[in-house]
Amino acid sequence: MRTTALAGVFLAGCAGNTLIPEPDRVQLKDELVGHVRYLKVACYVTPFFHDDGKLLLTDRSPDELDLIDRPNGTAVFPGQPMQVLPPGTKLRIAAVSFPTALEMADRLMMTPRYYPWVLLLPPDEFASSAKPYVLVLRPDLRSRDEFLRELGRFASEDDPAPELKGFSAPVQAAIVKKALVAGMTPRQVEMAWGYPERIHLDGAAHTQEWHWPHDAQRAWFSQDQLAHWMDHGKGDGAQ
Repeated sequence: MRTTALAGVFLAGCAGNTLIPEPDRVQLKDELVGHVRYLKVACYVTPFFHDDGKLLLTDRSPDELDLIDRPNGTAVFPGQPMQVLPPGTKLRIAAVSFPTALEMADRLMMTPRYYPWVLLLPPDEFASSAKPYVLVLRPDLRSRDEFLRELGRFASEDDPAPELKGFSAPVQAAIVKKALVAGMTPRQVEMAWGYPERIHLDGAAHTQEWHWPHDAQRAWFSQDQLAHWMDHGKGDGAQ
């Protein structure tokens, strides 16, 4: 009996696969759970891999995700998008979960077990049995401040809905469908497609080239306006 109790204490205190110290983890849970956040960019909702009790929330196209790898090195596909939640969607944080030894024991094998999770629900479903959306954050976060900055890139304390409503009707319609139209600003493209993996800037020519994972999506800007883009091999025809 004593051995079991000691094992439980060890598991509870074990950092597992998280780099965030335990005091920071405790503080993050205390200050975040129950608080309202607003999506900063449009996000897909997809199945959460093999966990039928949750849904994945991601700014990236599901085929660009590399959260779980098979033995041959290929990425596991979470599932087809079920819907798009637009920027400004109001959500409440239901839980914050870290990949500690204890918390990983409750995670299914075919899920992103080694990453921090933020579970969110619409405010009116907070006390219901609705499936939570899981926002999967980077695994290399090392502190409370880094965690909050990363969370804020996707789920902000400030509602971007007024900003979205200030755009032209075609731009608004494109963003809520995670689509692009010529002439968009970098911020508008960011709201629609999410954050690029890398950006190439040419200051002399006043151009930018944005790349998303695996180059499945690319966008070119001239004078801070979207001039051309490629989406999974399909061009836009804009110049």
